Amino acid sequence: MTPPRRQVLGALAAGLGAAALGGCATADGPGAASVPAGPEPLLSPWRTLPGGFIAPPALLPGQPARPGTGMFVKWLAPGAVALRGFDLLVLDAGAGRLWRADTLLNTVSGIAGAPTHPGVALALGPDGSAWVLDPQARQVLRFGRDARLLQSFRIGVVLPSPVALALADGGLTVLLGDGMGAQWLAQRNGSTLAPPVLPADADGRRISGVDGLAVAPASGSGPERLWVLDRLAGAVHQVQRDGLVLQTLGRGDLLQPSALAVDGFGRVFVVDRDGQALVCLQAGMPARHLALPALGVRQIGALAVDDRTLALADRLQGQVVLHRLGRPDPS
Repeated sequence: MTPPRRQVLGALAAGLGAAALGGCATADGPGAASVPAGPEPLLSPWRTLPGGFIAPPALLPGQPARPGTGMFVKWLAPGAVALRGFDLLVLDAGAGRLWRADTLLNTVSGIAGAPTHPGVALALGPDGSAWVLDPQARQVLRFGRDARLLQSFRIGVVLPSPVALALADGGLTVLLGDGMGAQWLAQRNGSTLAPPVLPADADGRRISGVDGLAVAPASGSGPERLWVLDRLAGAVHQVQRDGLVLQTLGRGDLLQPSALAVDGFGRVFVVDRDGQALVCLQAGMPARHLALPALGVRQIGALAVDDRTLALADRLQGQVVLHRLGRPDPS
């Protein structure tokens, strides 16, 4: 019999408090010696999820899945991921399925009808909705916690190359990145798409690409912060919603960036070199190159951050590795 979620959470928290987990190794480059990440480790291993037990359908429409009692599903090649609380979306490219997993109860439930081809991007809303960008069909889908399709809308011709999806304004606004046009569009509360935003610096120089989007949550010191991945420039940009570039990080430190995620402390985690490297960028700090063996992964297919948890999808080992994020040094 599966124990109640509250009991499992209490036991897990007690176990984490009793065991001191080491931080991941950092280096100045491939093969460099390990150095400490600070007074509190930048990353501490938490859980490794190779899959989960299939959960039976919810009793009522709209309810989350119940604890799993079915067979164990092993992920083959996890690609895109999204994380919010204990909810984890995993696109298993190897099996051609999109799964919603509960990282605490170790259960999974399938989302039928969701696209699974390359280029699909994912996001989780505050209500648990699963947002899916389907670039081939040029549409965005929203599925409820019970896997029902709740909403779909066409992107149209204003977005030549949709490559990125992010939720802003507490989940009320959908941001869609266009890699070919180096722009993004916003849609709020199911309304029509707003005019494109073309990011540029104060002198009017446009950035070379919008290949990824990530929104850092609002904090006591300010509102949400939008970050843009620019592959051609080998950089990430913090950008206002009107398109003004506020700062740029990563030049000279990134070679072939492919994905990014940001936390509430202003740290940007970037997948580099075709999944062979993870780089942590922060304004005023040297770049930290994180060693993959210490992270427990062989090749990073995707990543996601929520609160103080980092999820890394390992497409070679068929698993998602979760790390706890440490607080930065207050000095």
